Amino acid sequence: MTQLQDDAPYGVDMARAGNNEVVKFLSVRQAATLLNVSPRSVYGWIAQGSIPYRKAGRRVLFIESELVAWTKPNCERRQFMELIER
Repeated sequence: MTQLQDDAPYGVDMARAGNNEVVKFLSVRQAATLLNVSPRSVYGWIAQGSIPYRKAGRRVLFIESELVAWTKPNCERRQFMELIER
């Protein structure tokens, strides 16, 4: 099994979605790099519950496509959050 590496540029292909799309999981540091913010900002958004994330044990993971969708304008973000909350 492939392990996540924090020094990888944007994540590791870990799985394939049902439509054969590759899912990329990112660490906090990688998500911060993608979003061009500090890891501290990312942790703040996690605490506020405003950014989509997953937990694997104690590790916080992000799916790259969800982060990209999260950066879209607010109306699209609300629709996305409603979709993943179902």
